[in-house]
Amino acid sequence: MDDNNKKSILRSREISLVEIVEILKTYWTYLLSKWLIICVFGFGGAAIGLVASFVIKPKYTAHLSFALVEKSSGGGLADLASSLGLAGLSGGSNGAFAGDNLLEIIKSRYAIEQTLLTPVVYNGKKQNLVEIYIGFNKLRENWINDKNNKELQKLTYPIGQIRENFSRTQDSVLFSIYNNIINSNSLSVLRKDKKISIVNIDFVSKNELFSKFFIENLMNQTYLFYKKTKTSQSRSNVNMMQHTADSIKALYEGALYKGAGYSQVNINQALQFAAVPRIKQENNAQLYGTVYAEVLKNLETLKLDMARETPLVQMIDTPRLPLKKEIFGKVKGIAKGGILGGILIVGYLLIGLYLKNMGIYLKTEKKTEL
Repeated sequence: MDDNNKKSILRSREISLVEIVEILKTYWTYLLSKWLIICVFGFGGAAIGLVASFVIKPKYTAHLSFALVEKSSGGGLADLASSLGLAGLSGGSNGAFAGDNLLEIIKSRYAIEQTLLTPVVYNGKKQNLVEIYIGFNKLRENWINDKNNKELQKLTYPIGQIRENFSRTQDSVLFSIYNNIINSNSLSVLRKDKKISIVNIDFVSKNELFSKFFIENLMNQTYLFYKKTKTSQSRSNVNMMQHTADSIKALYEGALYKGAGYSQVNINQALQFAAVPRIKQENNAQLYGTVYAEVLKNLETLKLDMARETPLVQMIDTPRLPLKKEIFGKVKGIAKGGILGGILIVGYLLIGLYLKNMGIYLKTEKKTEL
């Protein structure tokens, strides 16, 4: 085939605007000829949407917002800790919560699982939140039919059970629920502006009370973990100083009792040498009393600085019943189902027509080349 023939074939393959309009008219005419099929699928999709509006349960959204108030520890704490040979207290654990890290902690596996294992009173019965989740999601109905794992049929989460004593199945189910909450985007944690310390938390579920209980206890668990981590070093130093104070107090009281005992025994003036132990005990008591007073003063300083270092969470919005309710209504179901059914059948028909035309076109091209 020479170059002139190739160029003529390429020119023949170029589609003009007129040809595009003709093609669109062809497709439109074809779809009009299939109006009955399109209507049938449209009405079928609408019927499915109507059924779905009865089957799909409403969703309840619990909203909570808070502002984190950071406190800076005073210089006196660092100086005191240095003089006593204790670990530094300034900024050691602050990095764990810098920036958006706090948002990730709220969505962490630890925080969510601890929340699920929190007991609440639900329908007059005290039980863990995970039991409520299993109930309204009807997970046990599916577990009954699982013959491979008989433990699932009797699986429970008793209140107060130590986490280290959980079975493999208990851990697996708890982790599966955590994954479902995260992957389904049921939990949303946002901070609209990094310059503003206000955090918004939303949680969506099919159970109104569960949504409320979950987001409240999630906030509590997160704050307890936050507070414990932020003040861990200063708390350790306070405990150490308290132990020292208790030890010195015991020595001081012991010296007082021994001194009193010696003064009662050694009444005879002829035995002056026996007064030496009493004098020594009095000196010890005076020394222990002075040291004890200083330790108490330092202990109070440490406690004050730890309280100053403890962060505060200022609640702005808390979930209140009734919660925001999202319903998949009948009109919405009919409209969405009808549109979806129509789009699917139209797409199917257009693709079928396109493939048919492409087959005819390829056959024509082969004959032309021959």
